[in-house]
Amino acid sequence: MNTNKNISEDSLHELFSGFSLDEPSPDFSEKLLQRIEKEVLREKRKQQWLLVGQISAGVLSILFLPALVIYLCTIFFPDFSFSFPKLHLNLKFDLNLLTIGFSVLILLILDTLFRMYVAKHRKRDS
Repeated sequence: MNTNKNISEDSLHELFSGFSLDEPSPDFSEKLLQRIEKEVLREKRKQQWLLVGQISAGVLSILFLPALVIYLCTIFFPDFSFSFPKLHLNLKFDLNLLTIGFSVLILLILDTLFRMYVAKHRKRDS
C-alpha cells in the first residue's frame, strides 16, 4: 500500500520537476492580455444588451400598462366601460400627449444611463 503511494508521489514529482516555475512562458503575457480584452468586450456587450432591454421594457410598459389596466378594470368592475374612438385615415395627434410620451421616454433613457454610469464608477472605486 505504501509502495503505490510512493510510486504516485514519485511520478508526480518527476512530472512537475520538468516545469520551470520561476518565470512564465513567453506567451503568457500575450495570452493574458487577450483574455482581458475578451472579458472587457464581453462586459461591454452585456451592458449594451442591458441598456437595450431596459429601453425596450420602458417603451413596452408605456404602451401595454394602460391597456392592461383597462382590461383588468373591465374584469373586476363589470360596470366599467371604455371604448376607443374610431380611427380614421386622417389621424390627428394631440401634440401635448405626444410631448408627454416622448418626455417620459427620454427621462427613462436618461435614468437608465445615469444608473449605469453610477454603478460603473462604484464598481471601479471598490
